[in-house]
Formats: sequence, structure tokens, C-alpha cells
Amino acid sequence: MFKLGFSTLGCPNYDIDQVIALAKDNDFSGVEIRFIRGEVDLPKLEEFSPTTIGRTRRRFEDKGIQVVCIDTSVRMNSLDESERRKQLESSRVLCAIAEGLGARYLRVFGGPIPEHQDREATLNAIVQGLSKVADETSARGVTTLLETHDHFSTSHSILDLFSRGASGNLGMLWDTLHTYRHGESGAHTWAQLGQRIKHVHVKDSAKSSPEGFALVLTGEGIAPIPSFLQVLKTANYDGYVHFEWEKAWHPEIEEPEVAIPHFARYMSGRI
Repeated sequence: MFKLGFSTLGCPNYDIDQVIALAKDNDFSGVEIRFIRGEVDLPKLEEFSPTTIGRTRRRFEDKGIQVVCIDTSVRMNSLDESERRKQLESSRVLCAIAEGLGARYLRVFGGPIPEHQDREATLNAIVQGLSKVADETSARGVTTLLETHDHFSTSHSILDLFSRGASGNLGMLWDTLHTYRHGESGAHTWAQLGQRIKHVHVKDSAKSSPEGFALVLTGEGIAPIPSFLQVLKTANYDGYVHFEWEKAWHPEIEEPEVAIPHFARYMSGRI
């Protein structure tokens, strides 16, 4: 049976105590951290400094909340070596935060393929870069997860990376809306990637195409969320399904006090 949680992307201005209270009040058992107190650059925050991160972890654990994943912006789609070193160092710093909080996962991106770069060289650079990140974090007990996003929103694009030699330590975060809007059914995505999927994001949209989406409250859009959940049930998936409400990127959408409890009510009885 899968478990429920949410990303702090949906409540970007909340502090740690507010995140914990939101989780407890709505019977979530997990959270993933993207923003805290309006800050996306987590190493800047005192809560995640080496001297205080142990206390931060205990604040979550004392309330029975698991920090499941640390969401990063790490991507290896640049051919510039200085930029790639910067991304690798960022992954190391954020992996330390994941370790300190007891989070099992570190989310990364493949990124878009820049138009000015050679496609083959870029794909191979992504494979090499993400493999290094995944191998390093695995050695520290944290699994790097590539999200289905940007150029890598289809099973075919993901499998191409592994055919090019991507590390077996690289897992997958299945963002169900992105695969769906690129034409895949949940059953197809799972058949192709299920053995690699460790974590799942769910959100709904009023429209769905490769060109874009428009977030709406869960169940009020066109994303076939029940079919995704059925796929997970059939597969006996026992990881986390997290609500990713992109409030930080789309401030016009409903407030976290509305959208996140709404997701909890929608999911009640569907687990």
C-alpha cells in the first residue's frame, strides 16, 4: 500500500513547524522539501546547517513525519565543464542535507536539450553527469531520482539514457502529469519504467499537451488520476505518492491551506 505526502513547493513560505502541522492535520506521513520560508536554496537556511540539522530531523521524527526526498535543481545538460562541476558540488551539498534529515531520495532533472548544443554530445553528457551524481549519493545511502520532466518526460527518452550507459544507481521519480501530457498512459509508463520508479508525483490540470498545462485542484481537471492509482495498486507499489502543487512557480493558484487538504480529501478512500 502506498503512502501519502506533499512537496513544500506547494507551501513555499511555510516554516518547518507549519509544514509539520499541515502534514499532521491532514494525515500525511511524508514530505519532500523544495522550499522553506520562501527560500529554494536550502543550504542558506539555518535549519539545514551541519550544527542544527539533527534538531530539524528530530522535529519531523517526533511528530511521525518522514522527510522522503530533497528536491534539487541539479541537471547535467551543459557541456561547459565549470557549470557541470558547479552542479556536481550542489548535489553533494544537498545530499548532505538529505543524509542529515534521513531522506532516502535526492531529486534531479535531465533538463531540456539546449538548441545550440549538439544533441548526441548533450545526451551523453547527461548520462555521464547524472551517473556520477547517482553513484556518489548511493555510496552515502541516498538514491538519486531523475524526474520525468522537460526533455525526459516519456519512457522512451528515459530508456535512451539507460541504453547509453546510465548508472543502475539512478532511480526514477514518476511525475504522472508530465508523462500523461506527452501521450503515455499510466499502464504504459509503469510497464516501461516500473522497476526503476521509487517515488511518484500527482497533480491535476485543466489542459494537457506537450506544450503546457494549467494546474487545478485535484480531481477537477482532466488528468486520469484514478488510473495512475490503479496502476500503483496493481503493482503493489509501497512507496510514497506526493502532491506537487506548484504554488512557488504559479502564485495565482489556490493557497496551500486550500489545495493540500483538498488533495488529502480526494485521496481518502482511494489508497
